[in-house]
Amino acid sequence: MVYHHTSTLRTNLIWMSGVIELEGKEQPAQHPHLGKVLTNTSLRREAKDFPALAWFTRQVSTPNCLMKASIFYLDENGIQRSLDMSRDMVNVYALHRMALGFPIADIAVTHWPDHPGYDTPEGRDLNESAIEAGDDPADWYVSETPVDVLRSTQIWCTRSMLKPKLERWDWYLKDVHNMVQMCRKQSAYIPPSWMKQEDAHMLCRMLGYPTISGAAR
Repeated sequence: MVYHHTSTLRTNLIWMSGVIELEGKEQPAQHPHLGKVLTNTSLRREAKDFPALAWFTRQVSTPNCLMKASIFYLDENGIQRSLDMSRDMVNVYALHRMALGFPIADIAVTHWPDHPGYDTPEGRDLNESAIEAGDDPADWYVSETPVDVLRSTQIWCTRSMLKPKLERWDWYLKDVHNMVQMCRKQSAYIPPSWMKQEDAHMLCRMLGYPTISGAAR
């Protein structure tokens, strides 16, 4: 098994697209307090030695490298500033952690050490930063094409933002597959689980999408 780590900040985009998208190719997420969240791979890496990839790991626990993040913003003078977030801040920012599990044989992934990007300057920099954070790049797998969510056979979620302990939620996997299938059939938008119902309906009207409500527990 390999796992794609994400959170409730972005899963509505994954359900809607139906795939694990390549790094940097995702649509912006909407955070309940920060608004539109943009990511830029060039802020983290040069993004030129190898093409965008979808990343997976054999470890079901949240990778340490995902516990480090910075916020970039413009001050009152229009100058870009950055703020390094603490581990607790990163967890709250991500909302609830999640991991989608896929059988390795069922998806087109390559073991990261066997990928051409592994030994490039950019790849070595990623490997070194991962090791410094306490992760092992030998656990990583990558895909050069988006991965179909319906290939997933496990889903792990957390109940707490500040103490994100992942638990396997088999009951939720069927709901996820149903939501993805409905989105493909109806081109509908699934609002984030944290969004109030009235806000979700308003957002959907703005985007021009019908709404689909998933089962809640």
